[in-house]
Amino acid sequence: MTSIISYLEKRMRISNRSEATVVSYSRAVIKLSEFHGVLPKDLAIDQIIDFLWYLQHDQGLQWRTLKIYAAGLRYYYQEMLLDSALASQIPYPKEKPSLPKVISREELQQVFDGCINFKHKVMFRLIYSVGLRRTELVNLRLTDIETKDGKMRIRICNSKGGKDRYTILSHTILLELRDYVVQCRPKRYLFNGRIKGTPMSKGGVRHALLMAVKRSGLDKNINLHTLRHCFASHALEDGLTIKTLQYLLGHQSIHTTLIYLHISDIPLSKAFNPLDRWS
Repeated sequence: MTSIISYLEKRMRISNRSEATVVSYSRAVIKLSEFHGVLPKDLAIDQIIDFLWYLQHDQGLQWRTLKIYAAGLRYYYQEMLLDSALASQIPYPKEKPSLPKVISREELQQVFDGCINFKHKVMFRLIYSVGLRRTELVNLRLTDIETKDGKMRIRICNSKGGKDRYTILSHTILLELRDYVVQCRPKRYLFNGRIKGTPMSKGGVRHALLMAVKRSGLDKNINLHTLRHCFASHALEDGLTIKTLQYLLGHQSIHTTLIYLHISDIPLSKAFNPLDRWS
């Protein structure tokens, strides 16, 4: 099994798949093999469905996670075993989309005030001001902050889907970043881990936010993606166009961005009652 996974990972990396995809797809194949106690090539479609059923009903995995498992197994049977017929029979779970959760600007300020570490406060305010993903944050380098020749932008490298993009840089955050750099003197990466010159771990970022939320006194489930959702919702309320927001967030499809119209105050603030317009 070790050699199978090693070859699978090489194949995906050569295809420029993201590291997260490599890990997720490999895990799907490993778990399938462990569940039945045999190599994946010796399994039939009914056995694969039994495995997915176990994940959904016994393990209680949500549809988004199940979709990743199904995609990983499809990739393995399609690309590694060249069994298109079997791969096509592996079902994707029915999507159950839900609206992103956001908090108010006042609650955001409470979270920021809950940071006792200046580095963490700047970090979370940067995530909110730009709508960064966690991976994008920890991979930011000092050279990605571009302010020469009147520019005010941040370069996001190798983001989701392996794409690069530019996004806006807040004047307020720029001043805070300058103070942060003077105080903490980061090397190479904008936010260093315990060893300078290395990126901060994703777990470290998550833990710092959990502690800030706890100190804020807010009894809400707030994670790093909540800050990204808040950026999108508040930006729309302040007049940003949906197309510009799509670019800033790095969404491939406009339909992904349109969901923020459902959680912002735009529909209500722009709405009117026709009866009130009768003369």
